[in-house]
Amino acid sequence: MRNLDEFEDHLKKDPTISMCYFETPANPTMACVDIAALNSVCKKYNILTVADNTFCTPYLQQPLLMGTDIVIHSTTKYLNGHGNSIAGIILGTNEEHQQRIWTTLKLVGSTCNAWDAWLIDQGLKTLALRMEKHSSNSISLAKYLEAHKKIKRVNHNGLNSHPDHNIANKQMKNFGGMMSFEIDGSLEDGMKFMNNLKFCTLAPTLGDVDTLILHPASSSHLNVDKALREGNGITDGLIRISVGIENFEDIKSDIEQALKML
Repeated sequence: MRNLDEFEDHLKKDPTISMCYFETPANPTMACVDIAALNSVCKKYNILTVADNTFCTPYLQQPLLMGTDIVIHSTTKYLNGHGNSIAGIILGTNEEHQQRIWTTLKLVGSTCNAWDAWLIDQGLKTLALRMEKHSSNSISLAKYLEAHKKIKRVNHNGLNSHPDHNIANKQMKNFGGMMSFEIDGSLEDGMKFMNNLKFCTLAPTLGDVDTLILHPASSSHLNVDKALREGNGITDGLIRISVGIENFEDIKSDIEQALKML
């Protein structure tokens, strides 16, 4: 989807395609697609567009205003922000879509309970404050890691070195708290780094006020073929981090001491 000419060729060749689903920035490499341009191509072929906007939240990126038909969020993540509820939302501007989605949700019972809904509502009250702090902490950490001798690569949309920096800068208000970096080492080095952490939390989730770290090769992408995984930039030494809103020096110091032990 980053190559619009190639993407449109697929649409021309396969008339059965009826929906385009995308996540930008993508997990965990932070790859971005041009939302407005993608929507424009899809509209030529009457294809529904659906964006997962969990990483950015509506505070940082607003796909509906760029022509996307439907936007989804895991409210478990940044919208709640405190790791104490599980839910999701589906948003759109088309009345027919809304009615069909709502009817389906009611029939299958996959709707949020009142307590979780209340917790999400409470979390939303501090969304703007949290996203600004997530963003400032993460870019500070990205710049620190980019200059570190034990780090091969840093994936952060706020860095000029990221291949999709210009796209992200065009459609995002700020760059959020998500990033990843590649340790110059093996699978074992990646796991050792994780086990050396003392302040940051090891968790297969994201978007909390706490800093949460994941090693994809040994957890979320454990069962993905290595060649396929590495072909998508998910190497043995890649670490994904959801940078929290703690004092930046606390986050940096923990990562620094964990790297020193490699």
